[in-house]
Amino acid sequence: MKVMIAIPCMDTMPVEFVESLLYTEKPQQTAVFFKPNSVIYDSRNILSIHAIQHGYDYVMWFDSDMVIPRDAITQLLHDVEKTKSHMVSGLYVKRSIPTEPVLFSEIKPPALECGHMVKKIKECNEYPRDSLFLVDGCGFGCVLTSVPLLKAVWDKYGPAFAPYAWTGEDISFCYRVRQLGYYIWCDSRVKCGHVGSHVYTEDDLGGGENEKH
Repeated sequence: MKVMIAIPCMDTMPVEFVESLLYTEKPQQTAVFFKPNSVIYDSRNILSIHAIQHGYDYVMWFDSDMVIPRDAITQLLHDVEKTKSHMVSGLYVKRSIPTEPVLFSEIKPPALECGHMVKKIKECNEYPRDSLFLVDGCGFGCVLTSVPLLKAVWDKYGPAFAPYAWTGEDISFCYRVRQLGYYIWCDSRVKCGHVGSHVYTEDDLGGGENEKH
């Protein structure tokens, strides 16, 4: 099994991320690829094309501001095998107080209601703790996708991560995945940190005043 770790990034990265990446358990035939200093959706498209063209089985996506559990890749690979699925995310939260998980219970295009466009993306603020469960979408800070899934999205829609006008590249990809009939899972046992003014984790859920960094 060939796994490609894909990391869109700038030209510098937090030490906390680099240390956690070094110590993360990696299957044999795992390769790490960085795509620095590009627009995020271009980076993801280029990395996904590389995985398809070079015969990888899975892409493990990490953002360069994550703190990754040592067993993240091993556990997510186990999850896709257990669920017979093609996409499973770890759990991480936004870099804000109060914070919330980067998970979505519903992703739909905006709709015209009473003369106004209304957002139809619902955050998943309540979720099963330490469990494997279905979601409608997730961020790409720590998510495993199969290469056949990436190819299916490319074959149907063209550039897999091209953002719709109403959302970003990660939610756009999730929407396409769901339109194709694939399921998206989250394993809330795979707990990642999110590096900001401090390392944001699940423990910050339900915090105080909003302070974005």
